[in-house]
Amino acid sequence: MQFTWVQKLSIGTGAALGLLALMGFVSYVSIHQMIGGQQAVAATNTNISRLDVVVARTVDAENAQRGFVTTADEQYLEPLNAAFSDVEDAIQGLMKATEDDPDQRHNLDKLAPMVSKRFKEINAVIAMRKRAGLDSAVAALKGQSAVRGRDGIGPIATKMRDEELRVLGERTRAMTTTGSTALRVILGGSIFALILALFALQPLRPSVERRLTQRLSQVLVAPLPELQLTMTEAARHAGDRLVRLQQVIAALNGPATKADVAQALLARGAPPLVASLGLVAVGDTSSLTVLRALGDVVPHLAVGSTVPSNLVAPLAESLRTREPVVIESRAERSARFPSLARFSETGTSDGAFVAVPLVEDDNSYGALLLAFADNRVFSDDERAYLATLGRLGGQAIARAGAFEPGA
Repeated sequence: MQFTWVQKLSIGTGAALGLLALMGFVSYVSIHQMIGGQQAVAATNTNISRLDVVVARTVDAENAQRGFVTTADEQYLEPLNAAFSDVEDAIQGLMKATEDDPDQRHNLDKLAPMVSKRFKEINAVIAMRKRAGLDSAVAALKGQSAVRGRDGIGPIATKMRDEELRVLGERTRAMTTTGSTALRVILGGSIFALILALFALQPLRPSVERRLTQRLSQVLVAPLPELQLTMTEAARHAGDRLVRLQQVIAALNGPATKADVAQALLARGAPPLVASLGLVAVGDTSSLTVLRALGDVVPHLAVGSTVPSNLVAPLAESLRTREPVVIESRAERSARFPSLARFSETGTSDGAFVAVPLVEDDNSYGALLLAFADNRVFSDDERAYLATLGRLGGQAIARAGAFEPGA
């Protein structure tokens, strides 16, 4: 059967329009699924952030407790109420988010009472320090389980976080698969529709055919950037570190003493890494003096004391090389620094640790030490973050002499 050019045009145009309608339906279904997946990914990221808040803010409360026990300085208690409020909000949010997840709700039902108990213990030790003095408070502190300890809230929070990361991975892969399928369908359909349109336009004048073909090409093969969405946990953590750096810079921007510099590095710069012990010491490779310490109670690291010889080695190495010394495991620690196999009385700072030199141009002014309860792998971004903290701290200490008492 022979078709006239009008019939050919009608068939080709109708087929092309039908194919475009089919692609529109496929696009609608795919994008609807991706929007739902994006919302689910956002909810999972929110749950991960809430779990991070529970652990990090409880660690902040522990640091405040230990700082107050060590120094009796009331300023350490200022972040305590805020930490409790943040943790309480995070727990309430997790309660709502896990209503349809029995396994996560079961874990949360274990976690919430432990967090409440931990804050009661923190407040009890603070009250004991005020009432009975340092020795009684230190004795009570030794009997507590830190967040990162085996019996602390850390393992349960980590278990819940791993489950959320697993769900996040599945949802992200599903979004990627859906987007890739939609792109293939749209691209293949667009090419096929374009071929049909070109076939239908054969009887028309060449000038009309060229103009219509060009217009169809522009419409049918347009890119769809909204299908290229990506969400990664690394980007979220990088954003948190960027915020912390901005806070450190703001804290060090005005007149500051060396003690202010140490406080800013430990209280604002160190929290994203969730260390159990933080220490800032000033001096050179032959003699270092403790400027500020937060976290795990180590009596021989009191403010103003000389850094013990066994702890000087990694700090001195960082000062000599002007690069952070990063130890990621207990085995590596024992091999490189045998005298540091164990230096905290509670044993909660005997895992990984880093020593970061505080440098400015060609001068070194001291070092920042962060110790962790367990083995820990440091990413390249985290290592760069630590080096940046060292440079900011070194520059601030170089300026701090003018603001020291008696200067």
